Amino acid sequence: PMCSYGQRSMCADLLNRYIELHRHLMSIFMEDFVTMRIAIIEDHSDDAAILLHFLAQWSEKQQIPLAPQPECFSSGEEFLTTFSGGSYDLLFLDIYLKDLNGMETARRIREMDPDCKIIFTTSSTEFAVESYDVNASWYLVKPFSYETFAKAMSHCETEALEQQQSIFLPGEALQNRIYLHQISYAEQQGRYILIHYLDGNCQKYAIRHGDFAPLLLAYPYFCDCIRGIVVNFEAVDSLMRDRFLLKDGTSIPISRLKYEKVREAFLSFFYSRTRGGL
Repeated sequence: PMCSYGQRSMCADLLNRYIELHRHLMSIFMEDFVTMRIAIIEDHSDDAAILLHFLAQWSEKQQIPLAPQPECFSSGEEFLTTFSGGSYDLLFLDIYLKDLNGMETARRIREMDPDCKIIFTTSSTEFAVESYDVNASWYLVKPFSYETFAKAMSHCETEALEQQQSIFLPGEALQNRIYLHQISYAEQQGRYILIHYLDGNCQKYAIRHGDFAPLLLAYPYFCDCIRGIVVNFEAVDSLMRDRFLLKDGTSIPISRLKYEKVREAFLSFFYSRTRGGL
């Protein structure tokens, strides 16, 4: 049910008090809000299932959410059909794929994305030396244990990897990589998008809001609280009855029609951070 203006004001006040009471707990028990985008390129379903199981274990132990859930592809061709630079943070790539093998798949990946982490999975060490040519992070020889898998994840420097989460804008060169955790909010300005960064800098890009917003909204810490603006919950200091107050003092209005949905999304974000999860 819709809340009245007075009820929204009361809810906002109570939430802000809760935020203040738990802020010291958040600084002790949480890391930055992070997620990972992972793909598994594996033509044996049993091996893919093992990786998914190990990833679920690792995610729970490290309290690093897998959002969205890891995607599985049965061939290099299938993966490359939809792949673009900045789509994933980490790839598990079987070397002995049918038709286009994993090493050649990796070379094509590197042509589009020089930064995503690649962990090779294989039943042989035949390509171990060659894997350095594509800057692979690790080489898992099947069958491998969870402990070995966890070492591979650790070697990928996952904490730093999370903060490297980024997108490449359609039509933009690779040097215009945008790091998501550095964004405060983005707003539409005619046919352009103006991105405001946490460090106070701004940058304008020639892209329609309808094309840009979905790139951010794929991540659960972004929210379109009003038409033409996408805000990063990490930059929010408090939720008011009709707007967000950001940590730099900026006020971002919230649509009356979207208020309940936006409030629920922010509450979910805040409570998850307090628990040290999402």
